[in-house]
Amino acid sequence: MGLFVIAALVSAVAGSGAPPPAAQQNYDVVPVAPDERSGRSRQIRCRVGDMAETTCTFTPLFGDGSFQLDGPGVAVRMIIDDGTGYLFEVFGPDRRTAVGGAYIRNPRDRACWVATDGGPSPVCAR
Repeated sequence: MGLFVIAALVSAVAGSGAPPPAAQQNYDVVPVAPDERSGRSRQIRCRVGDMAETTCTFTPLFGDGSFQLDGPGVAVRMIIDDGTGYLFEVFGPDRRTAVGGAYIRNPRDRACWVATDGGPSPVCAR
């Protein structure tokens, strides 16, 4: 009887012309202050260090190439200063700590930043 109910619901949604329900993200996004945003957040594929590539929320910051990534087990900011990146782990809207040293853009994969002197590497936003 449970299978019948599920089939009836699927049929009702499919036949109604309504779009299917949106996929739910399985992580929390750390809020970004409006004056720090330089664009809309969007879903991308990301990778930080040794973790597998996963779905993340990408939020552009400050209009200079800086960004925040939020995903399963990921909450980091890459702050760009004169072409060099600096990675911060994000614990809350005003709580961040530096991770590693400087990062540069990978010349072979422009979606990725690589650590020059420690820290999780690469940091990729696709």
